[in-house]
Amino acid sequence: MNDVTANPAQIRPSLDKVPTLTEPVENVSASMHAALDALEAEKQAFMALSTELLQQLRPEFDRLAAGLVLRTLETAWHHKVNSRTENKD
Repeated sequence: MNDVTANPAQIRPSLDKVPTLTEPVENVSASMHAALDALEAEKQAFMALSTELLQQLRPEFDRLAAGLVLRTLETAWHHKVNSRTENKD
């Protein structure tokens, strides 16, 4: 276990310790704006991966769902047939 997973409370301070901006920040440098814009663009590109991954995984989801439905119905049928046999005794 590494230091990060050993104590996650060290990473996330309690809400009363998180500073909150109460006034607009002025005089933000152009380089800071560029860095924040680049970070936002990187986040958007990263989050767009979810759509692509879901599209690629859709056939696998369909296969797993079909298998689950089939097994569920087979189990239900098994219980139905067995309950008929038990009721006849």
